[in-house]
Amino acid sequence: MPRFLEPNQKFSIVLDSDKDKPTESRPTFFARSLCMREQTKLGVELDEAFARPTLEEIFTATCELLAKYLVGWKNMGAFEFGCDVREFLGIDEARDLLRKVYSNQHVTHEEKKS
Repeated sequence: MPRFLEPNQKFSIVLDSDKDKPTESRPTFFARSLCMREQTKLGVELDEAFARPTLEEIFTATCELLAKYLVGWKNMGAFEFGCDVREFLGIDEARDLLRKVYSNQHVTHEEKKS
């Protein structure tokens, strides 16, 4: 069954920099899978976000996209879901995360077991 047909199904996403951390403490984000129409929309939004004229506007647009597409996270220390991701993510990590959301690149079964 196509992933996006499973209502309210969330999938884990781990940043490349966190893949070697133990599963029980690994920082993990959750997003809903996107169909091609939603991927197209996010692709346009990403292009627009990174074409902003100032770094502040790029960072703000990036954070707004993360807030729009993420549905949760765990193992982020004192940072509860919904807080400003600028407090714990760098722009390279935010972009990596959005690329993974865009491409439906979720944690694989093997990665979940490690």
